[in-house]
Amino acid sequence: MKHIFKPFLSLLCALPLHQDAITPAPPGQGTIFYERKLDLHRRLDDQMKALVPPFQTGEYELFYRDSLCFYKAVPKDEAPDPFENSGGGGTHIIMKFGGPGDAGVLFKNFASGRLLEETTLDDKPYLITDSIRSLPWKLSADTLTIQGHLCKKATAISTHNNTVIGWYSEDIPVPIGPDKYGGLPGAILKIDVDSGEIVFTATKILPTIDAAAMKMPSGKTITRAAFEKKMDELLGPADSQGRHIIRN
Repeated sequence: MKHIFKPFLSLLCALPLHQDAITPAPPGQGTIFYERKLDLHRRLDDQMKALVPPFQTGEYELFYRDSLCFYKAVPKDEAPDPFENSGGGGTHIIMKFGGPGDAGVLFKNFASGRLLEETTLDDKPYLITDSIRSLPWKLSADTLTIQGHLCKKATAISTHNNTVIGWYSEDIPVPIGPDKYGGLPGAILKIDVDSGEIVFTATKILPTIDAAAMKMPSGKTITRAAFEKKMDELLGPADSQGRHIIRN
């Protein structure tokens, strides 16, 4: 039996500029590295918990310049994936928690308000076109220092009824953040979804950008609604958390 869990987290994008090397970034431009930590046991029963590790981590990088934002996963080495357990006999469990940046890249163009998401479905490349969206953030006076930057707290409820806490820094006055998150008066350096179920934390902030990596995404152009319809047809309807589950 094979289980695949795929919560597809939406959006992001736009039109990048091209250069040949890592370029010193003027004020308002740079790179933010994030660690994403997933609590894999949060929604599993005891039998499933015995088959997978409690947490999964991933590394991501976000380049921002002018009105453009580029987000992708940091390439992994060739070490075996500890989250794919295929021991001889018995149950075979594969858990994949995907989202923007995992299988492709994301661009966000604040000048046009447009998003592009490069992704795949059924081994076919797609380029999702969308508009920039934001959660209904509520700002507070609470503060936290992350990577030497004073951050302020914002809280929102997502479309799947998740409580999301964001910590943003006005030192970096652009409405960017990891994954699909953004829309605050500064770069989001930490996101906490449902008290630790998903946590993004900035691990390094640099005043440089790898402009050569900001390549135009590719794939068959499709709208968000049409892509989600294809997912439902292939994987079945999503659950209350937006996850698609396949059982073979």
